[in-house]
Amino acid sequence: MAVISNAVTTYATKAATGGSEHPEDVSSILYNLDPSDVPIVSAAGKSRPIHNTLFEWVQETLSDRDDTAVLEGDETTRAASSLTSRSNNVAMILSRNATTTGTQEALRNFTKSSQMGHQMARKSKELKRDVEFAITRNKAKNVGAAGTARQTATLITWFSDTAKFNSNADAGSTAATGDGSNTWTRSATTRAVSEAQINGVMESIYDNGGDPTMMFVSPGHKVDISAFTGRSNTREMINKGTVGSPISVYASDFGDIKVVPCRTLGKGAAADANKDIYILDPSHYRLAMLRNYSTFELSKIGDASTRQIIVEFGLQVDNSQAHGLITDLTT
Repeated sequence: MAVISNAVTTYATKAATGGSEHPEDVSSILYNLDPSDVPIVSAAGKSRPIHNTLFEWVQETLSDRDDTAVLEGDETTRAASSLTSRSNNVAMILSRNATTTGTQEALRNFTKSSQMGHQMARKSKELKRDVEFAITRNKAKNVGAAGTARQTATLITWFSDTAKFNSNADAGSTAATGDGSNTWTRSATTRAVSEAQINGVMESIYDNGGDPTMMFVSPGHKVDISAFTGRSNTREMINKGTVGSPISVYASDFGDIKVVPCRTLGKGAAADANKDIYILDPSHYRLAMLRNYSTFELSKIGDASTRQIIVEFGLQVDNSQAHGLITDLTT
């Protein structure tokens, strides 16, 4: 077989004048695979507005149980009243920005009507991920100074290993104080996640009055939990040709908790990534917003425009006893 003589082919037209005579065929859909879900932030209780970079809240716990009998006709011994305690945290600033030239805005773009509009849309998704990433690191609060950015105390810093705190860590760990003022010093030894760890923390939370409903885990730990031996004693209805053994709800002796894989817990430096599991009551932690997500244009310099999106927020853990922590886990 041979090409018909003098037939015009696409090979010839593409070479004409150094380019193609035909318009490019590019999909009008932009495919972005990078995940932007933020399950820990999304599940949090209703955010509260704040009006200072240092914000506070009040919490209390009931006194220990007492079964001491009282004598008939006994004169009452006046007990000291138990006062509430005040906790505080610091608001921090996160931001993203994008710059485009005047020429770029004048051009027609595949999949988008405006390059700046597209860039700011993706920056907003990135910033929301940054917020969740920030609160799941191991950082203490810092009020900041000239040349030092303010830092909000992160989730792990509200857990201690003292009485009434619901945490499970390797013996080599040095726990935080539990008030956001310092960080955990992690053990050099790591452990595989186990049912005993989860049940132990759930028992502690229950004993202290908490009712958590969600357990946030890294993707790797989600796989580990689905392989728990207790899984072999369960039954499920699945479609023909489907094989599966996932655990989406963990039924402990002290309540059912939804197991939620969280990509954020699998990201970051080795000191943080994949080390922690959080068992949380969403109604008892929230973001405190000094400045909610807002976008503004910076002063124009030359033939280019810059827009910035910013958020100023802090983490409020209403009462640590409502939540649980398992740390020093194998990644």
